[in-house]
Amino acid sequence: MISLEDLSFGYGHQMLFSGLNTEFEFGRIYGLLGKNGAGKTTLLNLVCGLLRAETGICRVLDMDARKRDQRMLQDLFFIPESFYLPPISIERYRQLHAPFYASFDSGEFYSHLQELELDRKQVLNTLSYGLTKRFLLAFGLATRSRVLLLDEPTNGLDIPSKRIFRRLLASSINENRVFIIATHQIKEMDTIFDNLVFIDHGRILLNRSLSEISEKLSFRNIAGAESAEGAVYHEAIPGGYSIIEANRSGDPGVVDLEFLFNAVMERSEELIDILDSKQEAYGD
Repeated sequence: MISLEDLSFGYGHQMLFSGLNTEFEFGRIYGLLGKNGAGKTTLLNLVCGLLRAETGICRVLDMDARKRDQRMLQDLFFIPESFYLPPISIERYRQLHAPFYASFDSGEFYSHLQELELDRKQVLNTLSYGLTKRFLLAFGLATRSRVLLLDEPTNGLDIPSKRIFRRLLASSINENRVFIIATHQIKEMDTIFDNLVFIDHGRILLNRSLSEISEKLSFRNIAGAESAEGAVYHEAIPGGYSIIEANRSGDPGVVDLEFLFNAVMERSEELIDILDSKQEAYGD
């Protein structure tokens, strides 16, 4: 588990996080969602210990992330949005870095390379940005680390690579691993998220499972003649409105992540009230 306990952090005299509390549990793929500057990348850097909280603590695998204990680092892999890789072959990189990860699986690594159309003889600093992203994904998954952090992982990937990326992630998660993906590409990733974490102005607005959201909230379009009164959030569309309201049927529905994102940014407290309500309250 990853837990943030009263975490505070700022750049200079400007605070970003103040008293931040949330948890990331094993067996789940988290979507870390927010506007530019909301603190998504900073949060990932705090989790892996590249930044140090001013107060409070971030615990990763029951260890203080600030100490960057070897036991934590060999069970954590971070794929940042920007990176530098040395002028060596993919195979040489594996030889040098794989031994650090106790559970590294070379067979899995080579299989991922093949699926992502990479050759182990290719030299890393000659690869395009997209190909380098493919390599880091292949290596990161092959570490079999319990914690995998990804910052805008689909940037630079073409459409077929994005499809393979989603499939590899979904097939790699298990009850002993947790993946946290910071992204703006909501529609490209909505099929693999188990939990959604919305962050804005240094605050966690919402951290809930997608299944709970689909059970408690209803997303639908109504004609202009119908009233949007009673909806927790609505937006005008041609001929009517898109609305979010309490799901009174109790049957899980389809969640529109982009629409939900806008709603959380403006109506997070009202949405939390519905999500925290007992399901029986919605029954007819």
